[in-house]
Parts: sequence; structure tokens; C-alpha cells
Amino acid sequence: MTAPTVSPPQPHLSDEQPVAQYRSIAPLAVVAVLLGIASALILTTPLLAPLPVAGIVAGIAALRSISRSGGQLAGRSIAIGGLCLATFFLGFGLSRHLARQYELEKQAHRMADVFLGLLQNGKSKEAHQFRQSPGMRITAPEAIAEHYEKNAEAAKELQGFVSSDGIRDLIARGRDANLQFESVHSATRDAQTDTLILKYTYEPSSAADRKPLWVHINRKYDESTKRYEWEVGGVQTLPPMGVEQ
Repeated sequence: MTAPTVSPPQPHLSDEQPVAQYRSIAPLAVVAVLLGIASALILTTPLLAPLPVAGIVAGIAALRSISRSGGQLAGRSIAIGGLCLATFFLGFGLSRHLARQYELEKQAHRMADVFLGLLQNGKSKEAHQFRQSPGMRITAPEAIAEHYEKNAEAAKELQGFVSSDGIRDLIARGRDANLQFESVHSATRDAQTDTLILKYTYEPSSAADRKPLWVHINRKYDESTKRYEWEVGGVQTLPPMGVEQ
């Protein structure tokens, strides 16, 4: 009796090999790369920082699930790509925002110092011009004097300006007010306008306690010049909303 013959295993045909070697891609790897691409949105606002953070978490989780799958899951390169994108945009986005914020605060501080210095030197008309946009600002001393002499509305605005709290004290006390910069209280952005509120303190009289002075500085986009311009938005002695007296 002839023993049955056993056929050797047949190799997979070329069109069957992809089916035999197929491994599913880890879902978290796909999530990681999508979040990595979406992380570019942090360049528009730091409030979207959770996007790259989520991308980093998803990328790490994807790599762990792939390594623990025993070869059943693929997508390692995809997970690494998403992880790299999320890490890059997180670092670049935050550093870009911090650099921009530092530059804004430095320029606002410089603007406020010039404005307050004019008040302390008794140049209230020149200081009042800082309330105007640069395109409307008058700089020549003769033109400034003529503007307030012949323009009744401008003269009325100047009178209200110099008689307001804080400004009146600085004009009267001059350099004796011992004006000091304290901090940048807040910096907000609305469309194409940045508003920074700076806190100063001064001595309203020789025997009085130091008094706070809040200076609002605006950075606006000027359509006529196609660039950003700086102006003084206002001065107040009362604290802004949300700040305790």
C-alpha cells in the first residue's frame, strides 16, 4: 500500500503576498499625524496650544500601542511624523508668541514713558497729541500752538485732558511726582488692534502715599499707511476691571 504523498507548502502568489503581510495601521498614529498638521494653528494664537499637546500625547500613545502589538499594528513612521510636527509647532508657536509679546511690551513701555515725560515737563499739548493716530498727530511746536488757539473743540478737549485725575497731578508735580513703572497689567488683541495696560505709581503730594496710574497704549493697523501705529488710549487712576482697589 502506497503511503499518501504530502504536497509541500505552496508559496504565496505575488498578488496574495500583500494580503498575507497586511497589518492594520494604529488608529492613534493617524490621530497623531492629523493633530500634528493641525498644530500649525498655534501660530495664529497661543490659545490653541492644546492642539500640539494633544498631538504629542497621541503620538507617544501610538508608539506604545504599536510596540506592544507584537507586530500586528503598523504606522510607526506616521506616529513619529505626527509627534515631530506637534513638538515643532508647539515650541515654535510659543517662542514666537513670547518674542512678539516681549517686543510689544517694550514698545508700549517706551511710548508711555515719552507721553508721561511730556506731562511732567509741562508739555501738555504735545502729550495730548499722543491721543491721536500718528497720521493725525501734529509735531511742529508752532503748529500745535496754533491748533489749540484756533480750534475751539481741540481747546476744549485739551482742557478736559489736563484736568483729569492723574494727569493733573503729573503736570502740577512735574518730576517731583517720582513716577515709577510697575508692570504690564494686561495685553489683549482684538482683530488688528493690540491694547496694553501699563501700571505706574506716583506721589500726588510730598506727604501722600503713592498712587497708581494706569496707562492704556494701543497698537492699531492703519489702512492708509498699511502698517501698525501706536497711540495713547487713555489714562486713569482707578484700576481696570478685575483689579482690586
